[in-house]
Amino acid sequence: MRARYSAFAKNNIEFIYNTFHPNTRRFQNKKDIEKWAKENKWMFLEIIKSTSGTVEFKAHYLDAQLNTQVHHEKSTFKQIQNSWYYVDGRILSKYHLTQS
Repeated sequence: MRARYSAFAKNNIEFIYNTFHPNTRRFQNKKDIEKWAKENKWMFLEIIKSTSGTVEFKAHYLDAQLNTQVHHEKSTFKQIQNSWYYVDGRILSKYHLTQS
């Protein structure tokens, strides 16, 4: 998960695409991935909980309007040989942090 987050922050679209599980990769669109990665400024990743096949995280970022956003997701990963692949994720919440 940390490697995928870093790839979003560095706009490494090939890495993000190649770390989708082979069964779900064909449903991904590189241009959509690139657009989302580039239109946001990635601030930090907060790992909430992990198990052998899941990671719950919060990705903090600034959107195109410079509003602080939090993407809260529980992701599923599967290992093939020595590599881990992102299968899917369930968004637990996505919210805007207001500043006072």
